[in-house]
Amino acid sequence: MTRSESSSICPPSASATPDTLTALQLHALFDILTHYGTYSEVECFKNPDAISKYGYPFASSIEGASEPVIKKESSVPLLATLLRAIVLPVPGVRDLPTDFWPLEFQGIMTKFGEANLSESYDKGSLGSRKTLATAASVIHEAVSRGLIGGLPKGSPRDLNGHYDRSKAQDLVRAWEDVLHELVYGSLVETLFDRIAEKPDIEGHSLAVQTAVDYIILHLATFMHHVFVLSPEGSYLLQMVASVHKMVPYSAIKQTFRIGNAASMINGITKLLLAKMSIGGLTNWLGLTQNADDGMNLLQRIISLVLSWDMAEFRKTAERIEKAKGGPSKVHIAVIKKYVAKSREEHLRIRNISIKRSESIIATIFNHSRRGLVESLSKEQHEQCLEYLSTLLAIRDRDEIIKILCKQNPDLFTQAVRDFIGSFEPMIRAVHQNIDLREHVSAAESFLTDLIETSKAKDSPVAISSTLTTETTIETRAPSIEDYVGLIRRHKQSAYNFFHQVAKNCPDIKGEFLEYCKKTLAQFRQQPEQQPLPSAIPSSDSSSQAIDTKLRKGAAGSLSADIQSLFTALPTQVKPDVLAAADAHAAYLSSLEDLSLKRMQHILNDMTLTAPTISSLSEAATATTTTSSSLRDKFSLSASSPFGSRAPSRRNSNSNNVNSNKKASMCGPGMFLSRWQSLMDETLITPQVPTGGQVRRGKDVKGVIAQAKTTVGSSAVVAGSNTDGNGNGAAWDSAALTRLVEKEVPEPPDVQVVVKMMGSGFGEVVERRMLERIEVVI
Repeated sequence: MTRSESSSICPPSASATPDTLTALQLHALFDILTHYGTYSEVECFKNPDAISKYGYPFASSIEGASEPVIKKESSVPLLATLLRAIVLPVPGVRDLPTDFWPLEFQGIMTKFGEANLSESYDKGSLGSRKTLATAASVIHEAVSRGLIGGLPKGSPRDLNGHYDRSKAQDLVRAWEDVLHELVYGSLVETLFDRIAEKPDIEGHSLAVQTAVDYIILHLATFMHHVFVLSPEGSYLLQMVASVHKMVPYSAIKQTFRIGNAASMINGITKLLLAKMSIGGLTNWLGLTQNADDGMNLLQRIISLVLSWDMAEFRKTAERIEKAKGGPSKVHIAVIKKYVAKSREEHLRIRNISIKRSESIIATIFNHSRRGLVESLSKEQHEQCLEYLSTLLAIRDRDEIIKILCKQNPDLFTQAVRDFIGSFEPMIRAVHQNIDLREHVSAAESFLTDLIETSKAKDSPVAISSTLTTETTIETRAPSIEDYVGLIRRHKQSAYNFFHQVAKNCPDIKGEFLEYCKKTLAQFRQQPEQQPLPSAIPSSDSSSQAIDTKLRKGAAGSLSADIQSLFTALPTQVKPDVLAAADAHAAYLSSLEDLSLKRMQHILNDMTLTAPTISSLSEAATATTTTSSSLRDKFSLSASSPFGSRAPSRRNSNSNNVNSNKKASMCGPGMFLSRWQSLMDETLITPQVPTGGQVRRGKDVKGVIAQAKTTVGSSAVVAGSNTDGNGNGAAWDSAALTRLVEKEVPEPPDVQVVVKMMGSGFGEVVERRMLERIEVVI
């Protein structure tokens, strides 16, 4: 659906603008405000003073105050609501020392803000930080909507009813039913009891089994999007692989052999955090003060991985500096000088570049010396853009190393030490009752399998070009089914761990059960805050064409507040807001429908097996075998595409896929499209010195720095991934992304809603946060 078509659903008319919003419009406005509000709050942490305006549990810098003050109010209410309602009450986290949040964590975040890390605009591409930040924002906003809007209460669900696990609609229905019973029923208690009795929760009911299928599909789709479709995927995978190789799993397992819990914890702490250096010794003896005391194991891993990365970028910089016919020494010197300038100067140059629609390089040169831009050829200009991107990447990594590994005082080490200390009672209980070595081995095995799964296939597989055509292409890229198999191969290890903790550590089980019950209660809609009686689906034909099933609750607990915000708008603005709301409602409906079709497409292409439910129950009673044999026995129920145990992807070209079926490159999840839209809207410098247009993230899909390495290869072609053996490009992530997005509707322009209602919505969220969540300062 095009933007113009979406906007035509409800043409604005100033003379006939209704004052009462429909359920669809309320839900659309709620979605817009949380989506852009959350990302706006995330972006503000680029500034060093943002954390001081966060409010509890962080300290606020108040002019004239003798010491920092912790305030209940927050400038980022969406982020603060989730932190206060879900994170801070976690057992262990709630026992952190009083200095952890306002001194150690806040100190690290402030340093990151002061570091002036680079922007995608200057680098000309969407980097790893942008990719991960937008992903975190989209996940955060989904949880925030549940917290502040609440889940509508309905009649009790029959979790043992009929659910066809080969149908996408039944997977969605099972997920909604399980959520409802977790929030309003007693499902959380029965699941805790179930995992304490047997190493499996899927035997609880058919609804829970089907909901687990739903979760697996979405997790697999998310992992596939990060490691396969994202141009940064191969780079992120290389970082994971580098860290994985450096973690001393054998030493950790040997330390867990120590019988005394206190000695074991002390051993782990020393292994990870002990520093051995001359500076550390002289500081301890009192001969020196604040001398560089070296790095501990965690810091050395971080430093080495980033240093290896920097070495590749330096090679790229040297290549450009020495290139025949490349930029002159004057051009190189000006770029170096710009990189070293302050945040304010970078922001000023960036704003001028945007205003004039000229490349960031042209703006830098024009404000340094006349004639520098005119002397550049097209090739030299492109080399200058790459050189700037490379220097910024080097500086970013150097700043991260300074903050986490070379800071004095060492806030990072103290924060990790305090974090371990707050969980010490739990670690003692777990160590006394559970052999943790097998679980460390399970974690190591999962990461090894993740890296192996994310490599190129041994031979190409066919994939559908779209959901609606029979045209196919071949690729060696891992499919979503491969990641489904990965999760299925290792989920039993997670079940085994939770089973042993719940069975052998009843105190820990009780603490987390109480925490889950209180946290899930936060997602309930209060009776006095149910949707407005007027917030019902519109009766006009255009609105009835949109499926309202998943949005019948409008904006939940915030329906009345959003209605009030709309009512208070100037009359001349209301038609534009309504048009944006209607267009966004149609957009959400299209995404919902597409997500369902993609889920069904994967279910159709996965191998069907039919073990009986009784065999599942019998298998669940066998708890004395090894984790691998348990995975073999825990086959799933009838009519489930997840029923057969998948072999390793590297040993099979069609993991969970029939030879005559096609692999899937697109999966379910509306959040993926919202995530992509945030990246697509990111501003990118024009590609030409003058006369160009400021690009967006969607214009540079597949663009990646030449110096970014991949597993098994020292360099990567833009937008491509290697096969892990140094044999060159195995798949083009940019081409796959374009293929996946063929059927994704274009998001409508809803900035009028953000502009006119964003500020008021933030005040509403902050007021609700202060009313619902008590904090002790």
